[in-house]
Amino acid sequence: MTLEQKLAQIPVQQRAYIQGEIEYVNGEWVFFDEEEEEAGLLAEWSDEEIEIFRFGRWLRGYYQHNGEIQLSGTRVLLQKGELVRFRKRLPYAYRSWLDALPEKTFFGFIEWLNKLNFSLYDCLYCYNGLLFEKRTGVNFMIFDNTELIGNVQHYYERGETNKDRFEMTFHTGNRFICTQIS
Repeated sequence: MTLEQKLAQIPVQQRAYIQGEIEYVNGEWVFFDEEEEEAGLLAEWSDEEIEIFRFGRWLRGYYQHNGEIQLSGTRVLLQKGELVRFRKRLPYAYRSWLDALPEKTFFGFIEWLNKLNFSLYDCLYCYNGLLFEKRTGVNFMIFDNTELIGNVQHYYERGETNKDRFEMTFHTGNRFICTQIS
């Protein structure tokens, strides 16, 4: 199963989106990120799915560089001040790490992370030893859910059986452990 298929099967994650308003400035559509309070050209997100909030719900489509959004079967024009959002991009090493996890481990990790009030999208940094084809080692990830910062250490062994042990330490000193053998 690909990472995209795995992601489609998990519940909606908190903090999975970058959200803000758009404005038409000097002939360009500009996205104003409400969380980071930064602005950027909407065209920079043209390869990503965009969602616009209309009629009390989010409509998913793709930006067409001319102020249009291609929805399924129709095109709509953007409007100044409209609320839009994009799914956050996962760092490359983290995305590769998630993709390399066996299905059972992937879903178990996400469930464990969610129980600790973290989202899959809260990862700020990932060291992924699996990128270097190491059969045993430790991966490191730093998560921030705006209330807690957590460091995850993923001890792994790859061979005839996969062994995975996750340890999360919060900045408060609390620690949690999850072990999985498949």
